[in-house]
Amino acid sequence: MDEPNQKNQLSFQPVNTSNFSDFEYLFAERGTCEGCWCMYWRLQAEEFEAGKGDGNRLAMKKMVESGQVPGIIVYNDDEPIGWCSFGNREDFPRLSKSDELLDIEDHDAWVITCLFVKRNWRRRGVKRALLRHLMDYCIAKGAKLIEGYPCNSTFSKYPDAFAWTGISKAYKAVGFKEVSVETGKKPIMRCYL
Repeated sequence: MDEPNQKNQLSFQPVNTSNFSDFEYLFAERGTCEGCWCMYWRLQAEEFEAGKGDGNRLAMKKMVESGQVPGIIVYNDDEPIGWCSFGNREDFPRLSKSDELLDIEDHDAWVITCLFVKRNWRRRGVKRALLRHLMDYCIAKGAKLIEGYPCNSTFSKYPDAFAWTGISKAYKAVGFKEVSVETGKKPIMRCYL
């Protein structure tokens, strides 16, 4: 995979009220997969299903308007090209109920629940750059541990809709280590800061 080249000027901004339209641009009309708007892990199942589409978009907007930082947008020059959703474990009530993920120790871990890059920017090192920036951001906020749940990179190609948590190869490239995996489930990867 190539790193973004010198003419590409990547920058990173926490999502806020002034750049929320860039988040909307990235997620397009449908809010990515099934109207998620990156609320899947942040809401209980019934709330998420009821809000699919505009309801979930408005829930994310309300969160941002309250001053919370649910993620970081990556830009190439002025164009938004990617997004990473993260927060403290308690920000994601569905994690402990997931059939795919194990809820293991260190409940104060910060977690990454989405790592999205626009199609024409994939396979160019943007996810790794975004993960590196997120690590620095989390260190500045006092985090000691970040956890992610990427797709296992032993598969040659995941359909985009199923790789929304990222690919383990990108996590490994920036220093995350696999700490737990069950057959047929996503690995749990951690980075101690």
